[in-house]
Amino acid sequence: MPYVTVAQIELIAINGGSLPWFNGSESRGAFLSIVAQASEKLARRLHDAKRSPYSLKPITFRSGFRLVKSREQASAESGVLFEPGALAVLEVSFLDDTISRSFISEVLPAAPGLIVKGIEFRVEGVSLRVVNPRDILAGGSEAEISSLDVRFITPTYFNPLSGDQRYKVLYPDPQHLFSSLIASAHALTGLDLPRPQELAEKVYISGISIKTPKMVASKPAPNGFTGWVRITFKPGASVQDRRLVTGLLKLGEIVNVGGNRSAGYGVISVKPLTPKNTTNTSQ
Repeated sequence: MPYVTVAQIELIAINGGSLPWFNGSESRGAFLSIVAQASEKLARRLHDAKRSPYSLKPITFRSGFRLVKSREQASAESGVLFEPGALAVLEVSFLDDTISRSFISEVLPAAPGLIVKGIEFRVEGVSLRVVNPRDILAGGSEAEISSLDVRFITPTYFNPLSGDQRYKVLYPDPQHLFSSLIASAHALTGLDLPRPQELAEKVYISGISIKTPKMVASKPAPNGFTGWVRITFKPGASVQDRRLVTGLLKLGEIVNVGGNRSAGYGVISVKPLTPKNTTNTSQ
């Protein structure tokens, strides 16, 4: 059974510079570049796979930076200005055991740094953790959970379940969200899971605040939404339903949701709520 290996790569900026707020494409390009330099065979495997064997969380700065917003105050149009010595993190989740082992044994020892849009970063350190997807899905004692606050941190979109695939779903429709999560969970565990529409019938949207910021990229890039949604369980949802939905969303925190996850789309965070700490807003 595949495990998920999460690699957090700590980076130090050699010089100052700037990057887009959403730098998923740039982060993927830098990641694939260091892979290709160390192992052409692994680079081909990543490139030729029908289903991407990894997901990526774009470079995020931790210190030595400031966010400069555009005139329209749209997140994806903002830029990050950083100084020499700024600390950043790039996170990659490997969904295939053989690929994660190759990355650890072949790429990391040969990767003293990476270049993002011509800007050099030094690899300061790497932390690894191995996650069992079945354990994530099993969850803990989720019986009291009444709602889940889900934040879509990077642009997210879903491929439609039917009809013209050129037109993406740009809002957090539960059936499309669960379809993405169930597909990831099944691929990783082989478990037989309920159909997306069955789970979608157990919940409703009780709060939402999203936007579709304009994408700024050198090549055409899919649009996506960011923001917050509250998913609330209907009274008839069983303990098993609540546990599964919570586990699926927790797995989504690790592997992302929706389309183009290898380019940093669909990064989410999830906060389970009980009746005692549920409020009328996302704050």
